[in-house]
Amino acid sequence: MGSREVEKLTKRQREILIGKMLGDGFLEMNGKHSRLKIDHTHKQKDYVFWLHNEFLPFTTARPYEIGYLDERTNKTYLHWRFATKSLPIFNKWRKIFYLRKRKIIPDNIVNLLKSPLTLAVWYMDDGYRRKDCNALYLCTSGYNSDEQLMLQEALVKNFSIQTKVHYAAGNARLYIPARSAKAFCSTISKYIIPSFSYKLL
Repeated sequence: MGSREVEKLTKRQREILIGKMLGDGFLEMNGKHSRLKIDHTHKQKDYVFWLHNEFLPFTTARPYEIGYLDERTNKTYLHWRFATKSLPIFNKWRKIFYLRKRKIIPDNIVNLLKSPLTLAVWYMDDGYRRKDCNALYLCTSGYNSDEQLMLQEALVKNFSIQTKVHYAAGNARLYIPARSAKAFCSTISKYIIPSFSYKLL
């Protein structure tokens, strides 16, 4: 890396990384160390470039476009992606958010999910508005029931946001009812990039 200034994450970068790990971010081992991989659909290109700019000191290449062929529909879907360098600074976070290759919610999530920026990044990754009312969802299907509860407790303690666990086709989601949704959006709105403003109330 050369300069010691980029051998650790800034507070802002840590907050963004935690939000990504709650959402669609992926830390993979690549040789001796871990790297952050980002991959989103073409519609979320602006978000990929925003993330790339936030982690710029740890990257060597710009985001690039790649096509995925869905053999079921024979359609090609475009994605944008990039990866950071493989560095010791990411090893710590991989140990926190993974257990035997499965992404988990760590026991100390109440101490990690404290920043509105973290909450905003998580929502940009995995959140959406209901179409029929002023309520929101956070997709959390990858986590077990204990992990869902830990997330709920962190949201209440740190943001006074009440949630319920809803299921759709067996997949869990955190439901943010209208009475909490407005406060939720108020908390994160200043951090939501313009192309995701449609997710806010």
